Amino acid sequence: MTLRPFRSVPRLRSLLPAAIAAAASSPALAGTQAPLYHLVTIEAPGGSAVIAQDINDAGEVVGRYLDADFNGRAALWDADGTLHDLELPGLGDGFAEAINNAGQIVGTFNDYQNPQVALLWDPAVSAQPLVIAGSDGAYVSPRDIGDGGEIVGGFGQPAQERAFVWTTASGLVDYGLQDAGVEFQQARWAAVNASGRLVGHWNQHSSNVHAIGGQVGTASVSALGEMTEAFPSIATAVNDAGVVVGLGLAVSAPKLVPVVFAADGSFTEIAGATLDQDNGCAAAINASGVIVGSAGIGSASGCVPGLKAWVLRDGTVYDLYDVVDDHGTFARFQIARAINADGVIVGSGLTADDQTLSFRLVPIAGDALFADGFDG
Repeated sequence: MTLRPFRSVPRLRSLLPAAIAAAASSPALAGTQAPLYHLVTIEAPGGSAVIAQDINDAGEVVGRYLDADFNGRAALWDADGTLHDLELPGLGDGFAEAINNAGQIVGTFNDYQNPQVALLWDPAVSAQPLVIAGSDGAYVSPRDIGDGGEIVGGFGQPAQERAFVWTTASGLVDYGLQDAGVEFQQARWAAVNASGRLVGHWNQHSSNVHAIGGQVGTASVSALGEMTEAFPSIATAVNDAGVVVGLGLAVSAPKLVPVVFAADGSFTEIAGATLDQDNGCAAAINASGVIVGSAGIGSASGCVPGLKAWVLRDGTVYDLYDVVDDHGTFARFQIARAINADGVIVGSGLTADDQTLSFRLVPIAGDALFADGFDG
C-alpha cells in the first residue's frame, strides 16, 4: 500500500518507523489469500451487546456487556476468555474503557442520578474500585490508563470538557484547553504512552476539530502542529515509540480518513484504509507499528464503529473480515479497537440481525494450532 501525502505536505518517510514507511512501495489493498487470523468470539453468557474496548500485552480484554436486566456491566475477560464482572459502587451502568500492562483498569459508572464518575480497578489493591469524581457536578470521562497508572481523558459539564490527567500522587489535574478564548471549545486526551506523551483533540463542533498533544506532568494542551490546526484532525492513539495515529481531512476529497502523524504534526493518509468506503479512522497502533481501525459511516466524527474493520501490517491493508479463518455468527466486523504487542486484535461487529458481538483475532502465525495451516 502507499502512504499518500496530502497537498503541500513534505515527504514523511524519513520521519516514520521502517514498518510504516516501507508501506510506500507496497500494494494499497490486499487481495484474496489464506487466513491471517483465528477468530475467537468474546462472550458473556446470559448477556448481550458485548463490547470489547481494550487489550493488554497479557491478552486480558476489558469492555462491557448488558446483563439480563439490560444493565451495563463493566467486564474483564482473561486471555482464555473467562469472564469476570468488575465491581461497581452501586446500581447503574458500568463500562471498562482501558487496561494497562499492570492489570489496572479504568472505566466509568453512571447511576443516572449523579454526574458520571471514573472508576479505577487495581487488583493489587482491592476488588472494589476507586471512585474518581469531578468537582461541582463535573462529569469524568477517562479514555486511557498508562502503565504507570496515569488516567487520562476529559472532564466537565457535557459538551464543555477539559483535558485531565489523574495520578495517585496528584489526583485529578486540569490540563485545560488549547485556547480558552475560543467559544464553546472542549478538549480531551485519548491516549498516553509509556513516556507520558499525551494525544487527543479539541473541538467546537464536529467540523471544527483538531489534534492536540501534551506531556504528563505539564498541565497544558498544545497543537500537534501547523497542519493539525489548519485542517480537521483527531489523534486517537500513540505507541511507545511516539508514533501517533488517528483521523485527518483528505484535502482532495473532504473526508476524515485514517492517518499517521509525523513529529511536526503533519499527517499522511494510510492509503487503502478506507477500503471501499468514503472515510475511516485509525484507532490503535502497537509497538511494531501495526495499525488497526474502521472504515465507513460514523468515522467522520471520531473513531467509532463504522462498516468495516481493517489492519495495516507488513505494508498492506487488509479488510479483517476477509482474512479470518471463520466468521462464526458475525455478518460483518465494524471496528478494530485495540491491538497488543503480540498483534492480537479486539473489536466489535454485528450479526445478521444486527446484534452487537465482539471478537479477539489471534495472528495465525503465532498460534501453535495454526502454524502449519491446520487446526489441531
